[in-house]
Amino acid sequence: MLAVVAVAAGVPLGRSVEAHLQRKLDQARMASRLTRRQIDVWLVDGTVLGKAAVLLGILLFVGLLYEVLPTARTGQTFGKRLARIRVVAVARTAAADAPARPGIGRSLVRWLVRQASTLLVVGLVWPLFDRPARRGWHDRAARTRVVRH
Repeated sequence: MLAVVAVAAGVPLGRSVEAHLQRKLDQARMASRLTRRQIDVWLVDGTVLGKAAVLLGILLFVGLLYEVLPTARTGQTFGKRLARIRVVAVARTAAADAPARPGIGRSLVRWLVRQASTLLVVGLVWPLFDRPARRGWHDRAARTRVVRH
């Protein structure tokens, strides 16, 4: 889901940045020919950073809307529902009868830590080495667990 949004927002923004940079390079090339001197061009400027910030904002908003809110409310996103799994809060006591929904705080922590651990390859494969629970860093940080529904 997030990849579709990233492409839908990223392609037009990327084309806009490409056109902006091409204009800058053409202007620098023309100035260089006229002055017969080399012209330095900064490729990263306010326009490029602004469009990158817009894309990042869109991805954050959609990520929160798609992942955090449904997980907090039901423990499931659309994909988790299809896979018949659910995120539940880990009970502090063994007396808890039914697993509880994670809530907004745990869902937000889970999402933020997962985004950060994605930057590190070891964060993606950590559940393979976590015996016997097979919980990722995001589940440990948020005190959640994924269960079959």
